[in-house]
Amino acid sequence: MSDPPLTLDESQAELERLAERMGHHHEFETRLLAEARLVKKCGEPATKGVFRIQNVVNFYGLVRFGLKVTGLWGRALRNYFDIKVEFNEVWLDRLPAEFDGYRILHITDLHADLHPEFPAAVRGVLAGVECDLVAITGDFRTCTYGDYTGATLATVNILKGLSVPYYATLGNHDFIAKVPPMEAAGIRFLLNENVTLEREGAVLHLVGIDDPNHYKTHNFKRALSELPEHTCKVLLSHSPESFSEAEAYGIDFQMSGHTHGGQLCLPGGRVLVHDGSTPRKFLAGAWRHGRLQGYTSRGTGACGLPVRLNCPAEVTVHTLRAGGR
Repeated sequence: MSDPPLTLDESQAELERLAERMGHHHEFETRLLAEARLVKKCGEPATKGVFRIQNVVNFYGLVRFGLKVTGLWGRALRNYFDIKVEFNEVWLDRLPAEFDGYRILHITDLHADLHPEFPAAVRGVLAGVECDLVAITGDFRTCTYGDYTGATLATVNILKGLSVPYYATLGNHDFIAKVPPMEAAGIRFLLNENVTLEREGAVLHLVGIDDPNHYKTHNFKRALSELPEHTCKVLLSHSPESFSEAEAYGIDFQMSGHTHGGQLCLPGGRVLVHDGSTPRKFLAGAWRHGRLQGYTSRGTGACGLPVRLNCPAEVTVHTLRAGGR
């Protein structure tokens, strides 16, 4: 199964459904055009800042060489498989008391087809985790174009032991063509959409936007359509760079990934390289911006190479608490 952009040769009914969900007149068409450009040039999208080196040299080849020359390759590879379970309490003024203690398991940046032993490692970590819902904030595959079969199968394999609802958003590595097969496996995507969670008669709104990083096809107005203004809202956004808009639109809590926390960091977690899309204070862990609380995961997988230094991979259990703190 290849992963070209959806075209008119695909099921017209499927196209219409996806278009209506994401935003028929702008977001959906913008994404299709961007996907087509990636396929046409068969290369990585242009990136910002120091990552531009990837466009002219084999960046990951240089990293691999450097790690092996310095004797750090083995340690970095072991770290890739050493996935931590992080716990984060989030106190929300507007959270109904009935949702106090509600646990969201946050998984992001799986890049699940990077290493054949990775799915089993993640599944082993998740076996001991209790939660009420799984939220996945994008980047399911390693490459930004091409075949998605391996990543889809690996993701489904990772999640099959969890008997709770799954919700997800797309990342900058994901084409929209992967949505139908993954939804058929039980992973519900939020394409500038929202769902209402109910518990003992109370409600909590889960909101998801499309990728705000490369595709820029996120639409808060559409994602929040028909939601009451003063109710509690939790956002799934692939990149934390949507923080300013999220705060302006009255989001209470935002979960993101994308940054990998730097992936290869100096001792103490000091980030060496990032794409410049987000201020440093939003690159990893819990943060605040005005009334908005947020959390940026260091990521569950790795990008380019199966390595990490001074930046552990993570899955995160966010426990929602009612009331301020």
